[in-house]
Amino acid sequence: MIQERLIPWQSLCFLGACGGLLLCLTGCPGPAVDDDDNPSPADIELVCDRDYYPAVKELVEGAEESIVAAQWEYFASPSTNRLIAILSEASERGVDVRVLLDEAMEENHTAVSRFQTYGVEAALDNSTNRKVHAKMLVVDGQRAIVGSTNWSWAALDDNRECNIVLRAGQGPAYLGTWFEQLWSDSSVRDAPSLSQDDGLPGQVFVNDDLLPLLLAKIDAAESSIDFTLYATYLQPDNLAAPSMQVFSALASAANRGLAVRGVADFTDWNPANNDSNQEAVSWLRERGIEMRWDDPDSNMHAKVFRIDEGLQVQTANVSTSGFSTNHEAGVWTEDSTVISNAQDWFDGLWEESTHIRP
Repeated sequence: MIQERLIPWQSLCFLGACGGLLLCLTGCPGPAVDDDDNPSPADIELVCDRDYYPAVKELVEGAEESIVAAQWEYFASPSTNRLIAILSEASERGVDVRVLLDEAMEENHTAVSRFQTYGVEAALDNSTNRKVHAKMLVVDGQRAIVGSTNWSWAALDDNRECNIVLRAGQGPAYLGTWFEQLWSDSSVRDAPSLSQDDGLPGQVFVNDDLLPLLLAKIDAAESSIDFTLYATYLQPDNLAAPSMQVFSALASAANRGLAVRGVADFTDWNPANNDSNQEAVSWLRERGIEMRWDDPDSNMHAKVFRIDEGLQVQTANVSTSGFSTNHEAGVWTEDSTVISNAQDWFDGLWEESTHIRP
């Protein structure tokens, strides 16, 4: 068994960190069902918090030909060892499995060898001036998951994260084509030319296409906007900066009467990020946007914009690097179930957050 060859599963269950103990603690509602006896995965699904690993496991175990994944980081831990185990099992049954990691992260250099030891082809990106900050996995070019979850114990076991699973439409093939570009030459930042004319069940965007889409949706909003803010840089003297374009659009929405709410990350281990977020929070509050701080015991790492009856989930932070230099991906959807689940998730986050900086 691959579990025994890799790491005995019982070793994953110390200090209460066993995946089986964690999966039911929090997350988004499960997939849609046709009836009680015949569950049918939805074409698109919001996957948050502890629901990430089960969603990846379902995708990987259903792979028949190929699995490709791009990740900003891999930190070895009992939780992330489970990912290597299921990818190794897929490789053993003949699936072509490849993982691309960002070369700037020191831990990734060791991770490449670790993946290869268990039959998974892995590589570092070949560009020193462009970060592969995307977090995605594509199966058979037909199903995919993309969002904020890194391959680290914190992301899998503790953080507030959100991702989109696509099981239909042209989005997974689009991400698969983009992966091949990154694998070949990650210095190139062009988006794939592959069509997504149907736009269903969600439309995928990468790199320079993310910011224009987000700004257009904010500018067209008529009712309300909820968003999360993990890391940003306020640049009030440079309104052309991507972060200021987003913040100005949100301020304009609030000025025309929309209810605009945001939750910013606060951590007890990253004071520099707290201070940077504080500048943005103060600026936004001065312009009529309701802002709260998340619980410092759990990182709020999600990158989510719920805009009226639409949702953009992305890998990019609200920053210059996130919108103009890194390799990033996101999904826009207007699926009613996803929107409802996203609203429930955000409302829970809002209730757990505080107006006063911890």
